[in-house]
Amino acid sequence: NFQNKLYLLEAEEAFCYDDIQSAESFYEKASSSARKHRFINEEALAQELAGHFFLEKGKKGAAVEYFMKARENYLEWGAVAKSNSLFEYAQGLLSAKSSLGTCTFPDFSSSTSGPSDNGEKKKGKRMPLWSE
Repeated sequence: NFQNKLYLLEAEEAFCYDDIQSAESFYEKASSSARKHRFINEEALAQELAGHFFLEKGKKGAAVEYFMKARENYLEWGAVAKSNSLFEYAQGLLSAKSSLGTCTFPDFSSSTSGPSDNGEKKKGKRMPLWSE
């Protein structure tokens, strides 16, 4: 079943286009679908990415809540190092201001053959920052 993955992709796309309501809805659908089908690692991923979304939107409390849910799921799945890393990240958010950024991605809109040969990245629409 790939439903949760589709929801997660739709959430990330909505995030990129700053469609806050759709993004929130799709993150929740992705998490619920993964839970329903017992994909604990994918539920954790959806929750972690939702945490980054809420953090970017200035909702630190909601972000930490999602990070802690993701942490529990990663731990249940057996990803102890990932769980510990996410816990430390969430604790850092509670104790200090975080700096957020955006990243760039390749612009494929002008070419049908993919990225340019030189691998250059162009400034595009804002993409979520989901890694430290």
